[in-house]
Amino acid sequence: MSGKTNRPLMLEHTFRHISGIGPVKEARWWGAGVITWDQLASQANLKPAVGVEINRSSDRFKRRDARYFCDALPSSERWRVYPDFAQDTGFLDIETTGLSAGDSVITVVGLLTKDGYTAHVRGDNMDDLPESLARLKLIVTFNGASFDLPFIAAEFGREVFAHAAHVDMRHVMRRAGYSGGLKQVEWKTGLGRAPGLANLGGSDAVALWRLADEGEPGALETLVRYNAEDVASLPRLAALAVSKLAEGTPMARSAAPAFPTFDCTALPFDQGLVEYLGERKGFAVSS
Repeated sequence: MSGKTNRPLMLEHTFRHISGIGPVKEARWWGAGVITWDQLASQANLKPAVGVEINRSSDRFKRRDARYFCDALPSSERWRVYPDFAQDTGFLDIETTGLSAGDSVITVVGLLTKDGYTAHVRGDNMDDLPESLARLKLIVTFNGASFDLPFIAAEFGREVFAHAAHVDMRHVMRRAGYSGGLKQVEWKTGLGRAPGLANLGGSDAVALWRLADEGEPGALETLVRYNAEDVASLPRLAALAVSKLAEGTPMARSAAPAFPTFDCTALPFDQGLVEYLGERKGFAVSS
């Protein structure tokens, strides 16, 4: 396969995107020592259509077409795309004024790439979001299929996702044995956030935006920090899930590369506001 890197490619060991190859047949090929596209293509009596798809896979990989593989793979296996496209991935999370794109708006879109974290804020730089998304091959969210992406599509049109694939970590983590919302999954995996912000939730994000709109000092920066904590968790969860799901297969030799760590502590927040929001919900917030 052309386009190789020094690290074995996970997709090169994947056959599930090829028509007619399900989990049993893929495992059978692996068990027979056939673990790459090139090895599969060299098998005697291989159906011509499979050979065509292998050649197409190599070509689409050279073109860096992550969407092709996400569309061809079963939804439960799209996590396999991440390791080979990690450097072209954007981890994304939004904050809104409510739960429905029909009667609510986006307030903040946090985007973490290899170059760092950017907060796209309504009334400031939100219009830059389509340009930022256009640079990506893969978008990773947590529950984004149901929430983040529909909101963004309602505001900017579905064409903003025309060239990017999407992996929803909520479903990936469930497959890896970790169910629940993002903060529940963080707690179960031990990959949580700073204690001072751990108890904030979606309703607090709505309240922080309202407070910022009313001129409350520190409210917007606290909202951005809350968003950044959500986004910064996703690369850690992705690495854990990929390693766990690939274990015991030829794909394990292609574990996800280390994604640049983003230090959320570089972003300020107002501890007093966090405590105020916690008191409204009836619990104390530890710093």
